[in-house]
Amino acid sequence: MKILWQTPKLTLRQIYEKTGAAEGWSYTTVRTLVTRLVEKEAVAADKSGANFKYYPLLSENECKNSEVKNFIDKVFDGKKSTLMVSLTKDSKLTEEETKTLMSLIEKIDG
Repeated sequence: MKILWQTPKLTLRQIYEKTGAAEGWSYTTVRTLVTRLVEKEAVAADKSGANFKYYPLLSENECKNSEVKNFIDKVFDGKKSTLMVSLTKDSKLTEEETKTLMSLIEKIDG
């Protein structure tokens, strides 16, 4: 997705050359991944030319928000507070991180 956000309208070969080869993925693995993204309606293909050119249907922010929501639903049974406890329980937050969290909590309560 990052590649398509940076450079929309890439062929499958171009996507493979920019990401798959660097990650050690085969061409068929990249093709499968792109096919799944099309099925999930995160990516679409412009079929007007000789080769399909793929482009994102979701913005980076929309994609991240969706993935975070799915993660919270699956791992924390949809409970954001449980996620926050997990994130803060065993880690040492900096003073700035603590202030940011408290500010966010105050905005929710206010």
